[in-house]
Amino acid sequence: MSVIRDGDAAPVWQMVFAALLVIALPQSVALVAFSSMGVAPQVAEHMANGTADLAGNGLAGMCAILLAFAFVIDAHRRPICIRLTVALLSTCCFLAAATLKYISYPWLGGFVCFGVAVASVAYIRVHHFKPATVPGQDFFGAVAMSFVVAAFLLISTWIGWQGVTDNTWSSSTKGRLAIDNGAVYSYIYGNESWEFQNYCSINGTSVSLPANLTDDETAAIESACQKSETVWFLQWAAPCVLGICNSIVAGVCWVFAKAASALELEREGDAQHFQKVLKLCASLIVLMLGLMYSAQYVSGADVTVSSALLALGARSMTAILLFMLLEFGFERLHQSTQQDGLTKNLISIAKSDWMKALVIGGLNVFVPTLAILDRLRQKIRRCTGLAPSDDTSPFTKEGRQVIGEMTKWTWCSIFLKIAMLGEIFVSLIVGMKVTYVFFSWLNETLAAAELPFAVLAVLVLGVALVMFLCPIVPGSAVYLFSGVIFGAQSQLPGSIGFPLGVISASALSSLAKLIACCLQYGLGYMMGKSVKVQQFVGVDKVSIRAMEQILKQNGLKPDKVGILVAGPDWPTSVLCGILRLNIPQMLLGTAPVILVSIAPQVLVGALQTLADGKSGIMGMVSSSVTMAAAVVQALAMFFVSYRIMKVIEEDGPTLAMPRPEHEAVAELTRKEAVYTEALRQASEWPNMKCGQKFLAFTSAACLLLAGFLLSTDFILSEKFCFRSFSITSSIGAAIEVGGLNGNVANLVMFAGWLALGIAFAGFLLHVLLSKWLAHAARFHLRRDSPDQPKGSTIGRPLKRDTE
Repeated sequence: MSVIRDGDAAPVWQMVFAALLVIALPQSVALVAFSSMGVAPQVAEHMANGTADLAGNGLAGMCAILLAFAFVIDAHRRPICIRLTVALLSTCCFLAAATLKYISYPWLGGFVCFGVAVASVAYIRVHHFKPATVPGQDFFGAVAMSFVVAAFLLISTWIGWQGVTDNTWSSSTKGRLAIDNGAVYSYIYGNESWEFQNYCSINGTSVSLPANLTDDETAAIESACQKSETVWFLQWAAPCVLGICNSIVAGVCWVFAKAASALELEREGDAQHFQKVLKLCASLIVLMLGLMYSAQYVSGADVTVSSALLALGARSMTAILLFMLLEFGFERLHQSTQQDGLTKNLISIAKSDWMKALVIGGLNVFVPTLAILDRLRQKIRRCTGLAPSDDTSPFTKEGRQVIGEMTKWTWCSIFLKIAMLGEIFVSLIVGMKVTYVFFSWLNETLAAAELPFAVLAVLVLGVALVMFLCPIVPGSAVYLFSGVIFGAQSQLPGSIGFPLGVISASALSSLAKLIACCLQYGLGYMMGKSVKVQQFVGVDKVSIRAMEQILKQNGLKPDKVGILVAGPDWPTSVLCGILRLNIPQMLLGTAPVILVSIAPQVLVGALQTLADGKSGIMGMVSSSVTMAAAVVQALAMFFVSYRIMKVIEEDGPTLAMPRPEHEAVAELTRKEAVYTEALRQASEWPNMKCGQKFLAFTSAACLLLAGFLLSTDFILSEKFCFRSFSITSSIGAAIEVGGLNGNVANLVMFAGWLALGIAFAGFLLHVLLSKWLAHAARFHLRRDSPDQPKGSTIGRPLKRDTE
């Protein structure tokens, strides 16, 4: 990387002005088209019909075609007129699709405009304020300032608009918004004569519905109220939401500015600064992974929030990875592998088979799609003179570089890891859905039993403990269930009242969590007696020892609390047992989970039992609390990852030293070294038989396809694998209003059964391949060393004759 001279850099004011301009233009469109300050009610009225929704689906496909077209023709290498034409067409297509899908995804228009702003900032970085001439510290500092200014302008304008036009959040404002969006209510409910003010609450009070309505009709009205109010609430709050998003991006850009402060190779102490850069970027990636994990964590409370978190995390992680490539370059990343310490460890993790499996799993069906498009792009390059005439390869230069790198990968190992990750993902999704159905049934059963409060508390505690011991059950489902049960019970005549009900549910959930931690610790303690389990966990690895060092701290140290609070419930407590940590100190470090996770999730569940808990302001409060709990979870994971890397950086050599208590693990590893090497050789792609290669590829492909179907279903509001179902839903209600028609099997739709069948086939093929490879490894060992025991298996060490 060349040294940047001060004379080459653009003035800061130019970068601030340019960034503010490309940020303000698309966000101004969002204000005009998708907020109450503009014409959002009129847009909603025109989009409230089935034709617009279907057209939106078609236009979304057109957007994908335009992106593929831009990739194939190398739009970024074409003259500026072509670049601008493609960019404008793509932007207009995305905005049109978001507008047509406005009723189904009322947040999508603002999301697209915000994405256009971020993409425009990336464009001016690549083409105008290039990394070779403008330091990253200066550019991202200017961009951070621009986003701060944009956030201030948006929020101050929004506040001023409320004061001038009397649009503060009040009953009259809600009434006006409701009337302005009358067409939305009629479309969602499917009844043109239906009026919001006759059936929905806008003042936090119950509305008297006609006595002749069935339960299903009542549920349909409540559902329509919730969906409709989401539309006009986002219209009112859109400027504030955009301002908050700008503030978040400003913070990320500030981190980028700090990270990019020393990237010149010639600078003294560059290796040390580069470690800081990688730590910050790696922590940001963990933050986005935390958001995506939190999407699953809070999905039982609010599917819309969880979908938005998943989309935000995926897009942000992609942006961070692109930043690393843009600012560092492939050469710098390659050179970093020659360094010692944390940098080398981070790069080795990034190049590990597990990370490659995550990348392939994340790209999923786009891997073959990109390969096909790259071949087409090479043909276009030959026709337009962008490729040399003697370049006869079917792939472009960039495609050949990627393929050349991928040919060096250990594909069998990667395919096996893809299969394992796919199995975990499918298990989590299925476990989550089954948990919600079980809790829904239990909720209805306990409500019908009309049990005394004390008896109900004992039963809920027992159920919570059992569910906590199941690894695939999310802890948030237990908290939500407790909130729903006690929220409803507390509102009965003569009961303790809603506030005390929420407090009781929080206390009971907290007690269940702490007892479950002890039980999970006990499981880990017993499992930890097995040397094989210790080896599997990696108690002798530097990363686990770094976590152990943090967890052994006394008191409420932030990094210790972060691990115990942000980590998955079951694995974290079991790991504490395997590491033989102090139980009181573990419980003390876990206690803050009551404030950051248990109480918010209990409150969300309890709010859903109120008369207007699924609509009106209470519904918005529920979504806000859910979002806050998810963000806190993600931020804790961000902080923990940074602290673990800091410990490894400072105490890595000490942590890597052999320990007497881990000698049995080291001995087991040495004994299995011969078999491990034989299994590695049997798994080498050139050494595998055609049948083994077929099983490896097919098992991974099956689980990738199943994962793609399930993740797409998770994100989209139009479900095609699993029907939308929450803890407060009724199994006996009609499918049209969120029930299952009294049949649990109706939870899974045709595409869902297909995805589960494909996943099961992939699992069987994965098991068959593992057995085959293990047999091949033992066969080669017996052939090369006839004294090897014939009964050895993949998990059993081989005892060689050392005489």
